[in-house]
Amino acid sequence: MSGGVDSSAAAALLKERGYEVVGVTLRLFAERRGAVKCCGGAESADKARASAAALGIRHYFKSAQGLFSRHVIDDFVAGYLAGRTPNPCVECNRHLKFDYLYKLAREMGARYLATGHYAVVKEAAGEWGLYRGADPLKDQSYFLYCLKRSELPHLLFPLGGMTKKEARAVAARHGLPSASAPESNDICFVTEGNYDNYLRKYAGVKPRPGWIVDAAGKRLGRHNGFFNFTVGQRRGTGVYGGERLYVAEVRPGTNEVVLGPLAAARAASFALSGLNWLAGVPEGEFRSAAQIRYHHKPAPCLVRTLPGGRAEVRLDEPQFAVAPGQSAVLYDGDRVLGGGVITARI
Repeated sequence: MSGGVDSSAAAALLKERGYEVVGVTLRLFAERRGAVKCCGGAESADKARASAAALGIRHYFKSAQGLFSRHVIDDFVAGYLAGRTPNPCVECNRHLKFDYLYKLAREMGARYLATGHYAVVKEAAGEWGLYRGADPLKDQSYFLYCLKRSELPHLLFPLGGMTKKEARAVAARHGLPSASAPESNDICFVTEGNYDNYLRKYAGVKPRPGWIVDAAGKRLGRHNGFFNFTVGQRRGTGVYGGERLYVAEVRPGTNEVVLGPLAAARAASFALSGLNWLAGVPEGEFRSAAQIRYHHKPAPCLVRTLPGGRAEVRLDEPQFAVAPGQSAVLYDGDRVLGGGVITARI
């Protein structure tokens, strides 16, 4: 229970359905009250406690600061310093919610682990699978491709068939303090909404002045660190005039940021590593649809699996901002087949 409306509404629905519900809140930050506004901070912990009290369920706090720092924050910082665009929400799900919390639930004797994610786990033709949530605006299956296939029968997502409005109505019906809480859309530990500030102030990353160039190497301007840029970025490059230019490549080795026209920021194929399959391990080539970021419309593609948990994805149509470090999730209709991390455009 993060303290937000989604996990609180999920707990309320489970109690309505007759489950014995136990709330667990992870402390993810050692911070002064008010510094972090969403899950893992002190204010969210207070809201989670209040929601559990309103529902009349047992509630526990568990410290996971070390795990969060090591697997999420350190990965985030290392990713940007390597010229990648990391996805901390995926890593939080992978290491905290569906590893640490899942093991904790089993140790406590719980039959299921439930969260407030907008996704669906169901059994069809004798096989468990992960599917998109009913609300296309809130579907979070993209962030859950990292689940273990063996876990699926033991997971509950009570909000998977609901809209956000319906979830708020559940919270309001139970008098939960989070019913009218504002939506949280940013990365929880980047409190100032600026990755540059976070990397500089909290991760100790020093400015690394370098050149902004075009594909031919012509110098277009200066930057204070390649890690402040991501593929597809247009605003904030400091280069103005003429045609619109986008970040086409980030080169940590030479401390260069490459700009180009829109076509240069598109990719027709890319490589994946660290693949996790939720529908069996396919062999050879198969058709799928690849979603390369949250709210990206899945793009039809041909996938060729390779040894070592790798794959090559060939898109039917080039896609914008295929950024190394981001996750790409493969779908068959609404079902998640699996996913991995983009390593390069090829």
